[in-house]
Amino acid sequence: MSEYDEEALRTDANESWQQWSLTLRGWGETIDALDLNRQAFSIAPGSAELFTAFTGALTAVRTYLRDGEEVFEGIARALLDSSIEYMEMEGYAQDEIARVEQEMASL
Repeated sequence: MSEYDEEALRTDANESWQQWSLTLRGWGETIDALDLNRQAFSIAPGSAELFTAFTGALTAVRTYLRDGEEVFEGIARALLDSSIEYMEMEGYAQDEIARVEQEMASL
């Protein structure tokens, strides 16, 4: 019996880390969908500087979300890869291993 729980690794990858990756992707897509332009933002005197600061901060948040999305997906991939390695060491059937490989390919 394996001291590793391949199913727990798969569950953690698919139901935790990948879900967080998708959540961050969704937040990023929301930011991407914002239609911000200087005129719509504000026409008050001095608002140009505020608009520049706001869009700069929004760009930083978007970058942070994109990087986080990639990191979380990477963790999910690493967990699935570990699950595959343990399954191979334990002599699992190739079709069972192929299912996990398909899960990883769908990330």
